[in-house]
Amino acid sequence: MPGTPGCPWRTAALPPIGGALSGDPEDFIVDELPAYLPSGEGTHWFVRIQKRGLSTAEAIELLARAAGCEPRDVGSAGRKDKHAVTTQWLSLPVAPVDPGDARLALLESAPHGNKLRMGHLRANRFTMCLRGLHPDAADRLPVLAAALAQGVPNYFGPQRFGRFNLKDALRFAAAPQKRVRDPRFLASVLQSAIFNRWLGARVADGLLDTALQGDVLARRETGGQFVCADAATDAERVRQGEVDPTGPLPGPRMREAEGEAAAREEVACAAFGTDRGLRALSRFAPGGRRVARLVAEDLELAIEGDTLHAAFTLPPGAFATTLLAELTHPEGGDLRVPG
Repeated sequence: MPGTPGCPWRTAALPPIGGALSGDPEDFIVDELPAYLPSGEGTHWFVRIQKRGLSTAEAIELLARAAGCEPRDVGSAGRKDKHAVTTQWLSLPVAPVDPGDARLALLESAPHGNKLRMGHLRANRFTMCLRGLHPDAADRLPVLAAALAQGVPNYFGPQRFGRFNLKDALRFAAAPQKRVRDPRFLASVLQSAIFNRWLGARVADGLLDTALQGDVLARRETGGQFVCADAATDAERVRQGEVDPTGPLPGPRMREAEGEAAAREEVACAAFGTDRGLRALSRFAPGGRRVARLVAEDLELAIEGDTLHAAFTLPPGAFATTLLAELTHPEGGDLRVPG
């Protein structure tokens, strides 16, 4: 988890501002920015929803039941936090029907030619409040904000792992023939844990902002990937923010690192008893790469009393709590007030 010994923060040496999410969904607002809008024609229906205190899976269950279809036939571009007020697009194979639940509102709908697929979004816009700041928070914030601008370790947040998800994922990897409710999610949990282990070691060794021979690097503007053949040249490109190192999401389609970089990835995989191809779960985990550094766009930070008001845009798959934890240093990496 971010902030634990295996997943150190970039800002670990700086004094934090403290504070936490209160648990009030209104303090955690997420608006999905779609990659495209429905065309107005086709056999599928896109519907933009607002949910409060519901997970995306729970919202899908409600919509599917009301519309008379199977939850597996409902498409989404990504999962949104349960303990928040979030808007996102979903797709149904039939016209949407309001389920009559106060936690779920249907904002607009239109037909489209295909099902909405995971990852089909441009970004997410977050508007958040952290309460109970340290008395010196206003003095500490500028230095921390400068560190955020450099890019922070792009850890998967604690929401991905839940209380038992990683244990369930490891059991599933050991016996993939067993039937489970959501095999793709469990496979992604294991991928996330491997990535966090790899990234934490990289941060601990002072290698977040450099390139190693054999790294798979990604161009920040286009996302295009290539294998580092000249570490000295590419290290400068990493420092300038032109390219970023990427880490493993194991699976048969993952682009392989080479040399020293590959050896580091193998160590992370071995920690969970698996290989870089994740052969045991290849049916459910095609694999890929994830950038090592998270950079927020349109970042706005303001302190009012003992409250931080934060607004920013993150790419698909990034965790807002990972970004804000670099400011607050919560115990165990979880920004939420216990209880």
